[in-house]
Amino acid sequence: MWASPDGAAMDLFTSISALANSNFSQIAVIAAIFTRISAFIFFLPGLGEQTISMRVRLMAALAITAVIVPAVIGRVTPPETVSAAALMIAAEAVAGALIGFSIRITIFAMQTAGSIISQSLSLAQLFNSGIDQQPETQVSMLLTFAAIVLAVTSGLHFQSISVLIMTYQYMPLGVFPGAGETGEWASERTALSFAAAVSLALPFVALGFVYNMAIGAANRAMPQLMVAFVGIPVITLMGLILLALSAPVILDAWISMVDDTLLTLMEGPP
Repeated sequence: MWASPDGAAMDLFTSISALANSNFSQIAVIAAIFTRISAFIFFLPGLGEQTISMRVRLMAALAITAVIVPAVIGRVTPPETVSAAALMIAAEAVAGALIGFSIRITIFAMQTAGSIISQSLSLAQLFNSGIDQQPETQVSMLLTFAAIVLAVTSGLHFQSISVLIMTYQYMPLGVFPGAGETGEWASERTALSFAAAVSLALPFVALGFVYNMAIGAANRAMPQLMVAFVGIPVITLMGLILLALSAPVILDAWISMVDDTLLTLMEGPP
């Protein structure tokens, strides 16, 4: 006789419960590793974008977990209680978010640089929906999209696997990062992000400064002339030409910043 659906479901749950009880420690360790990877992918450029399907991100997290578990699980002390497993998973969520934020902040640098460039070219009024569904200027969206494509095509998601494995040396599994070290790390990465954004947009800031000086001089020489009507098309055209010429250099400098960030994450704090 065939078993009833309710009886078959109860047998399945009983089997799963017995399996979980017999391998609780190993399952808890795998769940903790998956938690760090999931938090990391949430911030990772490319896979972490809101336009990417949740199923794609889930499958990517599972695939990376399958790669990292054999390299990590042998040097971890498994938790013995449910409370210890919960603390381990919570610590891994914080560690993964911190590591992912360190890489994600390079995207923030590109977005900030695009906003500065738009302001210098008198294009800051033109907004559009950006990669992360937030309003961005046209230049910022263009540079951010190009940076994400460059990061994905250069193998950032493959390099991230090596980064995650190396982070277990200075961020052990289940250990909360120190508050002082975390704050110092976050503030340092944020400062570097703003410095990089200004550096990437520096030619356009200089162009805007020269434009404002020329407009001021023309206004003093001919007060009756509406210099803004003449100057704004000129600065916009010159800025777009400069953007076309400097975009490859900006993207090359940005990918170098990403490589430096990955190297810093692999080496860990001093």
